[in-house]
Amino acid sequence: MSMFNIGLSGLKSTQTGLEVTSNNIANSGTAGYKNNTAEFAAVYNGGQRGGVKVANIKEDFVTGGEIVRTGNSLDIAIDGQGFFAVSENGRTAYTQAGQFILDNDLNIVNANGAKLQGFGTSEVAGGDPTIVAGVLTDLKIEASNIEAKASTEINFNGNLSSASDVIAYPTAPTLFDPTDGSQYNFSQSTEVFDSLGNSHVMTQYFNHTGSNVWEAMFFLDGKPLTAGDLTATGATIGSQDVDDGTGTAVSAGTLTIEFDTNGQMVPYTTAPDVTAVNLAVGVAGATATTNAEISTGAAALAITLKFDGTTQFGSSFSVNQNDADGYTSGAFSGVTVGDDGKVFATFTNGESKLQGQVVLASFANVDGLEQGSNTVWYQTEESGNALYGEPDSGSLGKLLSGSFMGSNVDISEQLVGLMSFQQNYQANAKTISSADEMMQILFSNT
Repeated sequence: MSMFNIGLSGLKSTQTGLEVTSNNIANSGTAGYKNNTAEFAAVYNGGQRGGVKVANIKEDFVTGGEIVRTGNSLDIAIDGQGFFAVSENGRTAYTQAGQFILDNDLNIVNANGAKLQGFGTSEVAGGDPTIVAGVLTDLKIEASNIEAKASTEINFNGNLSSASDVIAYPTAPTLFDPTDGSQYNFSQSTEVFDSLGNSHVMTQYFNHTGSNVWEAMFFLDGKPLTAGDLTATGATIGSQDVDDGTGTAVSAGTLTIEFDTNGQMVPYTTAPDVTAVNLAVGVAGATATTNAEISTGAAALAITLKFDGTTQFGSSFSVNQNDADGYTSGAFSGVTVGDDGKVFATFTNGESKLQGQVVLASFANVDGLEQGSNTVWYQTEESGNALYGEPDSGSLGKLLSGSFMGSNVDISEQLVGLMSFQQNYQANAKTISSADEMMQILFSNT
């Protein structure tokens, strides 16, 4: 009877191997699927040969699956080790299948409705959202329209060429004409926004008026700011008559900027160094004016223009930075995910808002995870508790938005294994057939 039992154990084990291989082939196109391998062990009963058994079915968590590019921002591939955490009706599961969408409530979910987990955000009134690390939550997008924000700061730095011609301001009755490029050395414009989100253009005009000395004037939408609109502690502020476009004189404020012999800007005051000017633009009154004003129904503008890093070398005029804050209102347009897992809602005005951060889980023993449907795993005592961390930190991989990790099944290898198991099955069936024939011969001779 031992031959029958040995052959039967071979049939059962081979059948399991065939099932594992068939399942691998069936899931060769399944995102995040891990190749399974049946491991066999010999059986001995009291020293007597007992055949074979399936000792373990092991999953390959070491080999990464193919990275499939889709362009969908919520398809997220893990380039390296780690698992996404998803909530299945309150139970946490782990997966490397990074195909996500937004549900009706704008939760980030997979095709089965499991909610992607990560760190949420905290937002102080008037401040930007910050990540609240250490506490897992459902990642959800806040898609309400973003309100307009008035510009309050311009960061400008560049090089004002020391080799430039000296161009002094014209004296009355001659007027400075901003449309005449021969009356100034350089100009630079910056887009700014008022409290209603209306766009305006702030233009700076630079005149090289003496050795290491420059004068600057400021215009909003083609109209000059007055000396009273400029404040800069310790700075020299003056006035200059400007042509309003009709030949009529209008007063403009001037700011003196000085440089030392090393080409560095001399602060207006020290301890602390001050190299900024405050620009104030009031709201239009009942009487029209040819000076800068806000006439859109918005609040007055108050902008700090910082010259930090501005130099005066012999090289040509250049702008290294010319950035203003503020923006117009915007409608929700989509979601982006960074390599570090930070999730941003994007808006039609080009702005983005931090929504949270995708985290990755790692385990002391991934082979101890319990396999579940829908390409997920659950932690067990053998796997140890999940350890959460930011992507691209420690042993955790970075994230690739617009892609997902495919299966790591090698079809060619599986087909070879399929043929091998088929031969093994036939061979084990033959041993049973041979044993049966021997038994028949034995019985027929008794």
